Amino acid sequence: MEYFIALIIVLPAFVLAAQRSSYLLDYVFFVVALNRGIRRLVDYYINGAFNPLSSISLTPLVVSAVLLVPAMSRFGQLTQSSRNVATLIMVALGHGLIIGFVNAGIGAFYSLGEWMAGFGAFLYAATAPINSQTADRWMRSCGYAALLVAVYGWYQYYTIPEWDAFWVTAVKFVGYLGQLRPTEMSVFSTLHERGPCASFLAWAAIPMILNPRWRIIGGWLTVVLLLSVVVLTLTRSMFIIVGLVAILQPALSKGKGVGRLILLAAVFGIGGSIGLQYMPGAERITKRYDTMKDMQNDGSFKGRMSILTAGLPWVVQHPLGMGLGSSGFGAGRIGESGSSSSASSSPKEGFCDSGYIEVFSQFGWIGGLAFFAAMAQLWGEQTRRIRLGGNNAFLTTGRAVLLGCLVFLAVGNVFGSFSLFWVFLGISLNKMTLPVSTEQYWMPEAYEADTRDPMQPWDLPAPNHPHIPDPAPAAGTGYDFHASNPHFRII
Repeated sequence: MEYFIALIIVLPAFVLAAQRSSYLLDYVFFVVALNRGIRRLVDYYINGAFNPLSSISLTPLVVSAVLLVPAMSRFGQLTQSSRNVATLIMVALGHGLIIGFVNAGIGAFYSLGEWMAGFGAFLYAATAPINSQTADRWMRSCGYAALLVAVYGWYQYYTIPEWDAFWVTAVKFVGYLGQLRPTEMSVFSTLHERGPCASFLAWAAIPMILNPRWRIIGGWLTVVLLLSVVVLTLTRSMFIIVGLVAILQPALSKGKGVGRLILLAAVFGIGGSIGLQYMPGAERITKRYDTMKDMQNDGSFKGRMSILTAGLPWVVQHPLGMGLGSSGFGAGRIGESGSSSSASSSPKEGFCDSGYIEVFSQFGWIGGLAFFAAMAQLWGEQTRRIRLGGNNAFLTTGRAVLLGCLVFLAVGNVFGSFSLFWVFLGISLNKMTLPVSTEQYWMPEAYEADTRDPMQPWDLPAPNHPHIPDPAPAAGTGYDFHASNPHFRII
């Protein structure tokens, strides 16, 4: 039965791909958002036990892989700069797969699937023959998928459904996610964990904040709803990326969007000072977020800094890296030595909480440099199009999204899975955002040989136009030379 349900989930993706429908990407958003919720229902009501190898959990990777079929068939339609970006990323992934297969075996292919889910969405969005209406629809589809996640998130927070409690107990997350009592558990909604839940909701909210045409029903109220569930996940880092992109967008667009930034600051200010006091379980939530006021003594901050300081020497000593499968879901927990206290103690230890270290630990020097060269090329192409007159909203905002992601890499790897920002970056390289060049033609004004310039006095010849006297009348008609010549005057 489980395989049948998984087949039902992935079948529409193949149908849409066969029809070359742009709604394929819309469908992927909903599969990514809802598949784990469906899996927990199947485990609870049909299987009666938790299945760690559920085929339903693989459906996001399958439908995301389907995006590669039309994308690769249109690869040659990319501009040269866009092809360079894609090629450099593929070099990084290829290097990581080879080294990862040696070190982690089959886990390298699962990790590759996670990376390809995001990269496939990037290529699909970059190559699709779309217009602004289709691209805007993709943004709103992600918003509606996130709205379902947010509504269920509040329901989960107040009720703790039996199937969710069953899953939390089975994977031994009691304590990590809180207690299985209403308002005492961190929300993960229909996603596979609270971190991915917060990431999905935050990235769905960012386009709504940046541009009103990407907002869905409810407008700013929906934005507040999405961010309120991010609060319930107790994932503080996602507010960093939301605030970062919101600040960078007007900074990189010569002040455009400052009003939205002020409104967002007001929402955060009011929500932080007043809203949290009235939320259920306010004491637990406030305690979690109050630690941000003293980052130097925050345990999470100290842990990330420890990973960074231990990871840098490790990267220098391991030019090939560990390959794909060394971190993320493809790895599980790779510490073969049995100790995970030190990032440098085991050559198999992943660096999940420091994005820059994780990229180099997966791709090594060659792949890591290729990946960041791709990001630099992407930035350069976006900037070039803007300088040539491109003013598409995806292009002007794409630089803020890219720079925000690169800054956020300091606290976590946002590139290693499917996310809306991959789609956003892909659209920024689509031919749709190329500046429209209008050819200018100059054609001299045509003059008839016997036509005078109407802007000149009738008694003066047109400039650069020889005066042609009226033909002389036949003899005997009273022709007077002095009267017929306008340049002759009798004084």
